[in-house]
Amino acid sequence: LSQAGVSVFLEVGPDAVLTAMAQNAVDDGEFVPGLRRKQGECEALVTALARLHTLGHGPDWAAFYGPTGARRVDLPTYAFERRAFWLTAAGTSVADASHLGQLATGHPLMTSVVVSPEGGGVVLTGRLSVTTHPWIADHDVLGTVLLPGTGYVELALRAAEEVGCDLIDELVIEALMPLPEDGGGVAVQVVVGASDEGGRRSLAVYSRVEDAPPQVEWTRHVSGYLATENREPVTPEAFDVGYRVWPPAGAEPVDVSSVYDYLTAQGYHYGPMFRGLKAVWRRDKEVFAEVALPDDARQEAAGYRMHPALLDAALSATDFLGGRKPQDVGASMLPFSWSGVSLHAGGAARFRVRINWTGSDEAVGSDAVKLELADEHGTPVATVESLVVRAVTPDRVSAAAAASTGTRHLESMYRMGWSQLPVGAHSDATVGRWAVLGDADLGLTADLGLTPGALPVHADLAALRAAVDAGTETPELVLYPVPGAARHDDPTEVTHRTATQVLALIQDWLSDDRFADSRLMLVTHGGVLTETEPTAETRNDLTQAPVWGLVRSAQQEHGDRLALVDLDGSATARRTLPAMASLREPEVAVRGSEVKVPRLARVSAAEGETPQVWGPAGTVLVTGGTGGLGAVLARHLVGAHGVRHLLLTSRRGADSPGAAALHDELAALGAHVTVTACDTADRDAVAALLAAIPAEQPLTAVVHAAGVMDNALVDALTADQITGVFRPKVDAAWHLHELTRDLGLKAFVLFSSVSGLAMGAGQGNYAAANRFLDALAAHRTAQGLPAVSLAWGLWATRTGLGGAGVDEDLEEQRMAAKGLPALSSAEALVLFDQSLGLAAPTLVPLRIDAGAMTTSGAVPAVFREVVQSATARPSRPAGGGRTGRATPRTRDTAPDPQSGGQSLEERLAALPDQERDRVLLDTVRTHVAAVRHDEPEAIDVGKGFTELGLDSLAAIELRNRLSSATGLRLPATLMFDYPNPTALAKFLLEELLPGIEALAPAASPGGVATATTTSATTYSSTTASAGADEPADDIELRQRIGAIPVARLREAGLLDALLRLTSPDTANGDGSGSEADTDKGGDRSDAIKSMNVEDLVRAALGTDKS
Repeated sequence: LSQAGVSVFLEVGPDAVLTAMAQNAVDDGEFVPGLRRKQGECEALVTALARLHTLGHGPDWAAFYGPTGARRVDLPTYAFERRAFWLTAAGTSVADASHLGQLATGHPLMTSVVVSPEGGGVVLTGRLSVTTHPWIADHDVLGTVLLPGTGYVELALRAAEEVGCDLIDELVIEALMPLPEDGGGVAVQVVVGASDEGGRRSLAVYSRVEDAPPQVEWTRHVSGYLATENREPVTPEAFDVGYRVWPPAGAEPVDVSSVYDYLTAQGYHYGPMFRGLKAVWRRDKEVFAEVALPDDARQEAAGYRMHPALLDAALSATDFLGGRKPQDVGASMLPFSWSGVSLHAGGAARFRVRINWTGSDEAVGSDAVKLELADEHGTPVATVESLVVRAVTPDRVSAAAAASTGTRHLESMYRMGWSQLPVGAHSDATVGRWAVLGDADLGLTADLGLTPGALPVHADLAALRAAVDAGTETPELVLYPVPGAARHDDPTEVTHRTATQVLALIQDWLSDDRFADSRLMLVTHGGVLTETEPTAETRNDLTQAPVWGLVRSAQQEHGDRLALVDLDGSATARRTLPAMASLREPEVAVRGSEVKVPRLARVSAAEGETPQVWGPAGTVLVTGGTGGLGAVLARHLVGAHGVRHLLLTSRRGADSPGAAALHDELAALGAHVTVTACDTADRDAVAALLAAIPAEQPLTAVVHAAGVMDNALVDALTADQITGVFRPKVDAAWHLHELTRDLGLKAFVLFSSVSGLAMGAGQGNYAAANRFLDALAAHRTAQGLPAVSLAWGLWATRTGLGGAGVDEDLEEQRMAAKGLPALSSAEALVLFDQSLGLAAPTLVPLRIDAGAMTTSGAVPAVFREVVQSATARPSRPAGGGRTGRATPRTRDTAPDPQSGGQSLEERLAALPDQERDRVLLDTVRTHVAAVRHDEPEAIDVGKGFTELGLDSLAAIELRNRLSSATGLRLPATLMFDYPNPTALAKFLLEELLPGIEALAPAASPGGVATATTTSATTYSSTTASAGADEPADDIELRQRIGAIPVARLREAGLLDALLRLTSPDTANGDGSGSEADTDKGGDRSDAIKSMNVEDLVRAALGTDKS
């Protein structure tokens, strides 16, 4: 059509999909979509007609306006006399904003600027909406319109210009900025602080929806710094690559025709403004790209420093680095941080882009890239020294949208969500050294196109063990398909059998050193639900759900030795397994080609209204009704909800401690209470219990709060312990479900536990039983029956579930230290009342202390979305040569909080040998104290761990803490292999030594440490040889000074002062070094050692008058 002379095209369809694609095929055509997704049909059609009219192809307007009765009139109706009648202002209008200190910016996004009268800071203000800035509507990510990350760069550049800065030194995106799709506005403020001594200014971007309720606070989206580079004007010759020769010599073209198809599949629903990637070339490790705005938006670019849509298109080309293919592009990644952004010229509508990894060749494959941008003539436009992108999940996007509109979340109430993980970078992953246990290969050989026999199948672990002993290479991943239930099986019987079989397999696996470096992945089908509203068609195998609780508990104790995956049974899901396995997530659900991971999400207060469930009519059954939680709940139902007929059951009934007093208390409130002994795990006993309920007060609600705990680490857990915990939980719940399903209940509430989702170390049987309750609630919901399973965090009320062998006070302390403090009874009862109005089969009511959870070690994956750690954790360099039972972990290593962000290895590398022992011993002592909830000084490092009061569960917690602190994968038997803090510290030092030596400062030919480590080494040495009589405070200060990174000393202006202390020219503190000192070669170590804290500080600051 284009070759035939057609230049204007009208797309007739539900969205602008063809318009976007066709623009890449025809450069000089005009494309008009008839309809737009998320836009009203009438508005979209009228907009299309108006656009056609401007292009010379307008409709018959008489026909268009015909049904309205409108008629055409001649204009003007009189002859203009060309005389002006100007209004004369009587004085300054109060509406004249310039007289209020607001000055116009002349910028499309920011309309005014206010200068602070104190300090010289400024605030730029503006209003964004899809109506006033329609191009933003084309940036739809995961179903939400977001201001692109490049938009913050544009805001920062305009702010920098206002205060005379020419460099965005750092820009970190903390929160997404959704825009209302109905055209509502978002007020935006860019706040720039006063200049510091180095000329840097802080910068932050805030927003607030215009019509948000008053209680909604401003959201900070960006923080960073502006600076002055004082550079010479950049010329094309000064750029690293010549842009006048285009495409660059030696660069090979890359096919980009399908890029936006793949982006759409990953959740980027980009409109025409964000489909600007025109061409890509590769040369060695570099990528070159050409991007452009649509022709009808070229003039719009003149108002911007760098149009956000154009810069965003340039970012799309970063996905081609490292030889990746188009199908690897995207994966819901958005900009996270920018640094070193310099603008050389503005207003371009077309970019030529050069992209490379930052740093040296060894940095290839890192997550930071450098961009250089020129216009279509080769004139330099901008340089971005470093850009880092991060994955964005649907939960994060929806949370941002909720926050922007003032949606109120319920306090301490969560639901389990499933976030999609990007697998683009792993889409080419293949089956490695894998094996399968069982009688079939899950269909993987056929679905993955493997050569027969390429995926070995062994009948059981014993058969695999024999094969390895016979010379077969040990597999890195072993898949075990968990058996499911047949249609007519008794679910309780199969649940017991399956859990017992899986426990035996896990114990056998963990005890065999042959597989110490391998992973066992248990495969279920319907073991978890990823749907928020299950239906009758939803696959939900109740008998496999407990496996997830059991394995989650074992993962807490044994790290990445175990993994979980749930498949939907499709060939597509099986073909996705290699990519999924490459992610090394602890638990994953695969639905078709989508890989999902469980993440807790906040619950909106507007999600439901509390139904009228409780009242004087009918009988409410509470199992475990005389125990700690049951008794609290019974009082609440009677006192707060007016329930008048209660049936309370327990193992001992009226003979239970406190049962008689509880009966009398409730009777005094006007309730008719029946307390009876009933083994609810016995179906016949439950049937008899229900049959005895009077017909005039029929059963209307069930609360299953019964349960028992019998804790043990998974290595020591027995089949009898599984049975003992399953009977009052699993069996009883199933019998209650079956025997009441036809009674028209108003509520069916199951008391589950968060241990089934996370934090279940030492409670494998209890975690498994509670996962059955969660699955049962979903099963009932799918059948249209009322149900909610409450996966409670810890209650402050003593439950008595664990019997005499469980110290509930200690358990409360442990959970609080892990970031899950106990709920008071009052808090828990409020959450109980709220739960019945929320449309979710499983809810998670618990308190989360994000700070405690972050500092206690690695945050469990399920909590990552709700625990926003304030400190980014740097990835540790790959270490080599480590031997022994501790091995490097793939998980990030936490920086030492007392060493300015350094990792423990980095801190040790800066210390002399004799100091390393002390620092590691202090580290062990600190973590032992945290586990004991004591002060480090109270820990006797010569005493055995058992003597110090640490049990097996505390041993696991200590192992996890030290794993996080050191970056080592440590064995579960750590505390028993090295029975006291001193022995353990010595072992850790041996394991860390190769990494420490790799990081230690290199020595110069003269034997002196290089300049970059002089300060730290000097002060560590003085600490090592400090006098025995030195005050403890002085010793502590010397240790802390020795841990300060050199870069931080330099930034603070103290490095030169500290170095002067070791120079012979400053031996007297005033620059007049003595001859004696000079003769000694300028060694001031003795002088430094003799200084107390006050002398040291005065000397460092140049105020030493001695």
